Amino acid sequence: MKKTQLNNKSLYPFEEWSISQDHFDVDSNYIGETIFALGNGYIGMRGTFEEGYTGPKGSSLEGTYINGFYDTYTISYGEVAYGYAEKGQTMLNVTNGKVIRIYIDDEPFDMLRGELVGYKRTLDLKKGILIRDITWRSPKGREVKIVFKRLVSFTHKQLAAIHLDIIPINFDGKITLITALDASVSNLTVENDPRIGSGLKGKSLIAYDRKIHSGYGYIASSTQNTDFKLICGMKNSLEYTNSYSMDEELQDEWVSSIYNIDAFKGQVISLNKYIAYITSLDFEEEDMLSHLDDILEKGENLGFERLCAEQEEYLDKFWYRSNISIDGDMSLQQGLRFNMFHLLQSTGRDGKTNIASKGLTGEGYEGHYFWDTETYILPFFIYNHPDISRQLLVYRYGILDKARERARQMGHKKGALFPWRTIGGEECSPYYPAGTAQYHINADIALAIKKYMDATGDVDFLISYGAEMLFETAILWADLGDFIPEKGNQFCINGVTGPDEYTAIVNNNVYTNMMARENLWYAHEVALWLKKNAEDVYRNLCTKLDIDEKEIGDWKIKGDRMYIPKDKKTGLYPQDDSFFQKAVWNFEQTPKENYPLLLHYHPLVIYRHQVCKQADLVLAMYLLGQYFTQQEKEVNYDYYERITTHDSSLSTCVFSIMANEIGYREKAYKYFMDTARMDLDDYQGNTKDGIHAANMAGTWMCVVNGFAGMRTMDGAIYFNPYIPEGWSGYSFRINYHGTLIEVNINRDEVAYKLLDGERAVIYHKSEKLLLDKGYPSYIYKY
Repeated sequence: MKKTQLNNKSLYPFEEWSISQDHFDVDSNYIGETIFALGNGYIGMRGTFEEGYTGPKGSSLEGTYINGFYDTYTISYGEVAYGYAEKGQTMLNVTNGKVIRIYIDDEPFDMLRGELVGYKRTLDLKKGILIRDITWRSPKGREVKIVFKRLVSFTHKQLAAIHLDIIPINFDGKITLITALDASVSNLTVENDPRIGSGLKGKSLIAYDRKIHSGYGYIASSTQNTDFKLICGMKNSLEYTNSYSMDEELQDEWVSSIYNIDAFKGQVISLNKYIAYITSLDFEEEDMLSHLDDILEKGENLGFERLCAEQEEYLDKFWYRSNISIDGDMSLQQGLRFNMFHLLQSTGRDGKTNIASKGLTGEGYEGHYFWDTETYILPFFIYNHPDISRQLLVYRYGILDKARERARQMGHKKGALFPWRTIGGEECSPYYPAGTAQYHINADIALAIKKYMDATGDVDFLISYGAEMLFETAILWADLGDFIPEKGNQFCINGVTGPDEYTAIVNNNVYTNMMARENLWYAHEVALWLKKNAEDVYRNLCTKLDIDEKEIGDWKIKGDRMYIPKDKKTGLYPQDDSFFQKAVWNFEQTPKENYPLLLHYHPLVIYRHQVCKQADLVLAMYLLGQYFTQQEKEVNYDYYERITTHDSSLSTCVFSIMANEIGYREKAYKYFMDTARMDLDDYQGNTKDGIHAANMAGTWMCVVNGFAGMRTMDGAIYFNPYIPEGWSGYSFRINYHGTLIEVNINRDEVAYKLLDGERAVIYHKSEKLLLDKGYPSYIYKY
């Protein structure tokens, strides 16, 4: 593809495999720190500068994060009630290991001083490195070429590395490099926007040990309340043929190696810096230093170039399975790849961590894990890298005991209630109407297990982890609902909140009831399967969870008799029992600057109206489409589109998918455009606070589930492809039942090909196809 012209709204030029910037701009610096962030699912580094930043206050946030590493604070309430979440959790901004200060004689290198003669910053999506190439003229006229290369290793969990080249252009003289670790870090504090900032007060990460010697240094720190330990270490090596001397500096929160170099015009000075992060969540405290030394030694022995080669090899494998190719729109192509790259960077894959709503790129929502993982992000990994999706579900199993504790707090004698927002497993949402009341997270996790099993057939996972989670969530639903005579003695679930947080504490939210029904049915199905195929496991689970066959049978009965509100005449589903009894929000009289509504109106004002942050009924039609007729999908889509603000970044992708299914092609494309470049072009004005991870996964869903019409049901995979106007073609690959299937759509035909595996069964619309490896593709003419 050829590079296309940058449009007026885009911050970065359209490129196929990179995000680049050819000038430094203070106004977009904060956003760029998110866009150019690097991570590996464990370490996350914002795209801040090694030399530091002296721009205006509020235009930068120095940030490095470790997935799952957090501190707690006591949540302050004006009036406390039983069962309120007691402790908040915040992913910590940890020791900054990127620091490399540069002095040209007595002049500090600073892009806001002197003159930038040349500047290019590039995030390479194929190589997984960030490059900043600068030619700088100091205020006194000295010119230097400076090239930073940075990576956070995909193949070595605890390791990051920086390579620096400096070349004097027009002078001989002294160059000083200060490579340091800086532990004087803290998190953003609470602001008026509930999506930003933390309730932490003062410093949470306290340094208690430090060392610096011969280019090796570390700072050991401890959290104030959780007593987690972290050691950030560095190993520096200077490559230079002429003379230099070395000093060291050690303070409470700062250790540095200082290189004083006799520099000569045209001669390259190179520095390699290897950075490691070790925590007590992964290693015994007494073993942390030895592991730190091992990681740093491994990095130094491999060298920066080999680490780069490993990074590229890892990404070659990732893109082989994950890449979506679009021929005809470079802006969307770039957006898709950028989004998938950030999903890979942000997602934990060790079974102990998950993915925060902002990934590892910023402090929005305090680094919490939500339902976003199972509903939006997990499908991307299920059909591309199922090993990662398995680990995300294993994380949920790891917090199952805490989910049981939460269920007891909420009055349930048995079962488990997964936390709405958490890191360590405890509920830490202080606003229960849009937090704990979102019981649907239980069913979201259950449906994700079902989708994972459907795509992989991973019986070991089901036996070891999945069945127990399914049983515990089904137990809770069975206890939460009641047979209500006024509703025809159907099974009702009252006092809950669906995904649409502009409607809270309602009875019979359709999304919740339908998802709970699916949870109950699937748990019953798995119980029967276990009894037949793994009887010992079945018996042990029944004993452990104190359930019997009658109770398991009741899951099916309660699912069958679940109450689903619906107007039979119109085919409209009220979002909940009382939704249609409210006045519609006055959109015409709402100023544009009053969106998102949650920042400008009291929750009760919003709750009294028909207005959706995101329409969970539309989401239900996507996730559980087999229970709606095509006509019902159309009339409900039309109704809810008119009253949905899309104040949630989770909204537009679902509207795009369903618009495609209904046949609203122009709407589908418009919503897809809003999704694909949401962060790259800062559509919501808050990219600076971190990526919108679920929206990024939604972009993938828009193509695969929207334009290509992919659905899975009862162990079968279906495609109903369509090609948008303006595209010449698009292609993607899907992992299903241990095979890899390529789908290629162009203006004339659709082709299916089996790349890995021996045989696959798929459906093109309603026609069954058998794909054999080595045989030509199935091709369908439009």
